[in-house]
Amino acid sequence: MTLKPKLSENSVFAVWPYALLTLSMLFFASNHILGRLVPGEVPPIGLSFWRWIVAMLILLPFTWKGLVENAPLIRAHWKLFLQLTVSLVILGNTTVYVALQYTTAINAGMVAMAQPAMTILLTWILFKETVTRSQTLGAVIAGAGVMVVILRGDLQALADVRFNIGDVWMVVSVFGFTTYAVYLRKLPKGLPPLLMLNIIQILGIFVLTPFYLWETVYVLPMEVNQTTVIAVLWAGIIVAIAAMLFWNMGNQAVGANKASAFVYLRLLMITVLAMVILGEKLALYHAPSFALIIVGVYLVSKAKRPPQED
Repeated sequence: MTLKPKLSENSVFAVWPYALLTLSMLFFASNHILGRLVPGEVPPIGLSFWRWIVAMLILLPFTWKGLVENAPLIRAHWKLFLQLTVSLVILGNTTVYVALQYTTAINAGMVAMAQPAMTILLTWILFKETVTRSQTLGAVIAGAGVMVVILRGDLQALADVRFNIGDVWMVVSVFGFTTYAVYLRKLPKGLPPLLMLNIIQILGIFVLTPFYLWETVYVLPMEVNQTTVIAVLWAGIIVAIAAMLFWNMGNQAVGANKASAFVYLRLLMITVLAMVILGEKLALYHAPSFALIIVGVYLVSKAKRPPQED
């Protein structure tokens, strides 16, 4: 009797989180391209504020029953949800738009490279999570690949880097997004990812409102025109819903350390999208850098996830 090979459940679950994380990086990369297509036309806090409103309104018809049914659970963990909201919406997301008003792409890319290392550090400090040799080696290799892209294959370019207030905001962004990622493990078991995302969106609107009003009165009001509408819809649907949902699901499945390595793929995707949409050309140094990034992500992702404590 011949037994047919079956695809084990473990094999299926070993693949889908990384597929979701890859898609999330693609959608996050599109956000950077959007920023380059509409420079200076959309105020940063206004873009963040209205994108969360769009995302919340789209998801609410599908989640309102869950919000009512899980109201006691949400109230019991309101401090955690508020912490996640501030970490993601204020510190992790809005500060990116603010930072890009001041800093260069080279500087922003260098600062963003700190996220995987900061994730490993925070999970070790906060949760005593073990860092494997594979994770450490993968982060170093992938970081080297990103550095090649940032320096355009010229090590002398490192001497020309100057940090400014925008770079400081990028550090804040990395810290915020990392904190959000590592604390996802504390969410109550069984809470649907779509419902959790909608809770963050609703709270995010409340915490962003004072900053949005300040920007509207003292900096730049959000005008309604074709450019702003397209920018808000794309950022709200593709980035705030699809990218965040896929990121949350992948992060919770494999852990913050492994998921953080996929940040390196975002640079790869930004480059490809820039070639197709913005007409930028591929340089010789891109080939070895892309290879290093892929190898580094693989090494980090294949490491076994240590057990978590509730």
